[in-house]
Amino acid sequence: MQASVQSTRQAGRVRRLLIVLGLTLVYALCFVAIKDGLAFAPPLRFAALRGLVGGAALLGLLVASRRTLMPPRDSWPWITALAATATTIAFGAMFLSPGRTGAGVAAVLGNLQPVLVPALAATFLGERMSGGKWTALLLGLAGGILIAAPAFAGPAGVDGPLLALAASLGLAASSIIAKRMQPQLDVLQLTAWQLVAGSLPLLLVSAITEAGVAIAWNSNFLGLLLFLALPGTAIANAVWYWLIRQGDVGRLSMFFFLVPVLGLLLGATVFAEPIGLLEGIGVGLTLAGIGAVAREALAAQEP
Repeated sequence: MQASVQSTRQAGRVRRLLIVLGLTLVYALCFVAIKDGLAFAPPLRFAALRGLVGGAALLGLLVASRRTLMPPRDSWPWITALAATATTIAFGAMFLSPGRTGAGVAAVLGNLQPVLVPALAATFLGERMSGGKWTALLLGLAGGILIAAPAFAGPAGVDGPLLALAASLGLAASSIIAKRMQPQLDVLQLTAWQLVAGSLPLLLVSAITEAGVAIAWNSNFLGLLLFLALPGTAIANAVWYWLIRQGDVGRLSMFFFLVPVLGLLLGATVFAEPIGLLEGIGVGLTLAGIGAVAREALAAQEP
């Protein structure tokens, strides 16, 4: 009986690990899709459409499954906090940064949650900084610095890298907020309404600052928008909020060190962005950090 329970727990950990690895690939592809889509739409309006379409899809799923559409009144402070951090700040900065720096660099600096989340989780959630976390944190941080260093020294300036960092901060804060929420809140309700509510400020700012720029509605743009809004936002956000309710948010976030590696490789493949010696060393350090935390996660005994 005990062996069966242990086997089930191990299978659950492996399943969650595979889900996290799938999310890292989706998030890395998102930065490529964003940079590609900026040729057709202004950044803030593009960001708002991503959130609105993703939120509307989840609201439609709630209706189709005959679940309650409106969340409880006492959940709105949590939804508002998530909307501000995960959608307004993170999406706004995320869509502004690739136009000012490379897609690979934006993916690196826009996914530093593994650096930020463990410190925030230790401070606000009381999570323990284990040896695997420290190893992954230090190696991943060193790798991220090496990958991003050429961008800071380049002629494009620091606006793009700083915006990508702002996106990381917004996403890290939203992970802590999601972990602190009451567990009885419906994940689909929460994700849908925070996407819709967080997109409205982006639309307002876009109406003021991007009034003279039109969207080129064509099949390429629609394909990119639907990828970003559905698997890249609606599904990915709901799955992530579910995951961090199931396990250690600090350890789970460590796997997002893979996003910079994948983003850098995709940037080189799709946009011919060069990968130099520093970036190559950074990739190696990042992978070593991921190996440390993956080994610890698989060996963990908690359900």
